[in-house]
Amino acid sequence: MSRLKLAIVGLVLLVAATYAVLAILLLNSSARRVPDKPGFTAQEALPSAQEAARAWQEDAQLVSANASWRGLPADELLEEEASWAFAYFSPGARALRVLQVTPEGAEEAETLDANPNAKVVDADSWHVDSGEVLSTFLQQGGRDFLQENPEATVNLRLGSTEDGGSLVWLAMGISSADKRTIVVQVDPVTGAVKSPAP
Repeated sequence: MSRLKLAIVGLVLLVAATYAVLAILLLNSSARRVPDKPGFTAQEALPSAQEAARAWQEDAQLVSANASWRGLPADELLEEEASWAFAYFSPGARALRVLQVTPEGAEEAETLDANPNAKVVDADSWHVDSGEVLSTFLQQGGRDFLQENPEATVNLRLGSTEDGGSLVWLAMGISSADKRTIVVQVDPVTGAVKSPAP
């Protein structure tokens, strides 16, 4: 075989080996990857919720946002789309409306009489989205909790603290088997982990 043919064969083998190495690296990185974009997030759901709430009552104000995931491994938790429940209070109607929001839009879940002192949330005051909160929850012990309790439910709630104080994200894992829980509080403005919930 001529030197030219040997050089071509060597080059082809080198290119093939390079592609094989790249393929292995890509497979390994995709197995460990954090998703570039989490599933349907609270901030993605908010515009539909706001529009539906204002169509209901012009003075409607946000009270809370909630979502739940059940029986998901940690990595799937970050990707799974949730249905969001947004609660809005109307001082004029003295009523609370809960809206169910999916990527397809918002619809009424229920309307209740409400205390006129309901704690409302400034819809523009939170900057940390639900995907970041879930990631923080997993880093703060949630990943281990879900490995130990694969049937657990994870709840996210954005709202005022129970004493009506500051706005907070609460991420809670609850085991259906023995009712064990893990709770992580996240500041919705800075993303900082706050003191453990009681």
